[in-house]
Amino acid sequence: MRHQNARHLLSKPADQRKALLRALATELLRHDEIITTMAKAKALRPYVERLITKGKYAHIADYSGLAEKAKNGDAEAAKKVANSVHLRRQIRASIYDRDVVKRVVDEVAPRYTDRPGGYCRIIRYRNRTGDNTPLAIIQLV
Repeated sequence: MRHQNARHLLSKPADQRKALLRALATELLRHDEIITTMAKAKALRPYVERLITKGKYAHIADYSGLAEKAKNGDAEAAKKVANSVHLRRQIRASIYDRDVVKRVVDEVAPRYTDRPGGYCRIIRYRNRTGDNTPLAIIQLV
């Protein structure tokens, strides 16, 4: 029985599923919108939303100024800088491209500072010719 196993398995082993979600997340965060199957879009949404939330907490408006304060001995500034670096590394563990990680923290996450969640939108697109699989557009709101 599958009681309380609310996970999108996508008919793939864990390593392949993880690689697929990482690749889709990288491209979604790079382009702000991709077309994929409905099942993959539904699996991708919570994955990307967790990354954006980490990016919100990692974003520091004046990072260089805060880093300078931390070098001069300010313990509070050092703690904020260390937390930001830690969250950036966690995002980097889930995304293939370093430029996309920088984009998530510096461009994408600040868009959603006032938004408590729901950063992605899934729109039904059409059925794919050949196998009639439902396609979807997943985009950042």
